[in-house]
Amino acid sequence: MKVLKVIGIIIIIILVLGLAGILFGPSEVHMERQISINAPVETVFDEVNGFRTFDDFSAWSEVDTTATIIIEGPTSGVGARYSWDSDNPDLGKGNMEIIESDENMMVTSTMSFEGYPGKPTVSWILNEENGTTNVTYTYDETEISGIMKLLSFATEGMIGPMYDRTLEKLKARVESRPDFTYEIDKVQTEAQAYVGVNAASSSAPEAIGAAMGEAYGKVMTYLSSNAIEMQGPPISINISYDEENAEMICGIPVAEVMKVDGDLVSGETYAGTALKAVYYGNYDNIGAAHEDINAYISYYMHERNGQPWEEYITDPMSEPDTSKWMTNVYYPIK
Repeated sequence: MKVLKVIGIIIIIILVLGLAGILFGPSEVHMERQISINAPVETVFDEVNGFRTFDDFSAWSEVDTTATIIIEGPTSGVGARYSWDSDNPDLGKGNMEIIESDENMMVTSTMSFEGYPGKPTVSWILNEENGTTNVTYTYDETEISGIMKLLSFATEGMIGPMYDRTLEKLKARVESRPDFTYEIDKVQTEAQAYVGVNAASSSAPEAIGAAMGEAYGKVMTYLSSNAIEMQGPPISINISYDEENAEMICGIPVAEVMKVDGDLVSGETYAGTALKAVYYGNYDNIGAAHEDINAYISYYMHERNGQPWEEYITDPMSEPDTSKWMTNVYYPIK
């Protein structure tokens, strides 16, 4: 009988504590973790301002490597969305969506979990000091009510270790980032009409140069004989390139797409988001800029969205110093 009495008292105490937690427990929760990363703030911001590389540093991606992941919306910034679906009860089903993005300063997302009524927010708060970025990773939830107040007491224990692991993985990824030779920027390009010629050759630089020279000669002759004005520097749209062969469209920008004769073609350049690198020097070495952009695309898991092209800003006939020859290299991405 004494045992039953003791059990009864314990049950009553648990019920009382549970009721007290429901009545007087916190209606909001805040948790944060911090880490310092030896990298410029813009490099860290590129990682957290979207979900392309999220699984590379998220501790939750280790819980179930077979989970179904869907990334939607813009590749970065407000509206970027990440959804997951897992049979593992520790992961379940849910989604995140970026609702606020302040460049190089803060990114905030809402979170939704199937079967859970709360709508917590998570934020990345960035602050650079002397080339080191201090990262604060936060979890916030408001309007907690009823039995959910009891769960709020377990926030630190359940989520804290996962936050620590995520920050450690983010630090390792960012600090091992490749050293890109060229500054690569994400830009928005506008469509530009052109008249051009398809050129093909072996992949040897001198063969490519000869083929391009002949193609541009045909285009310039056509424009001159038809009194058509150039509307910008020459361009070259890559069609294909491998160790043996190269094919491209050598074009001159014009005012509008037009009907052309013979083996000439007329069209428009890509309009949309692209990665851009500026290359200076002899064209023989421009492949290094292409390799750098491709490495950048691979590291940040961008998806290409068309053929790359080059824009030859400097006229070699008017500038004998090849180190001053400027070429813009573009790669369309989604």
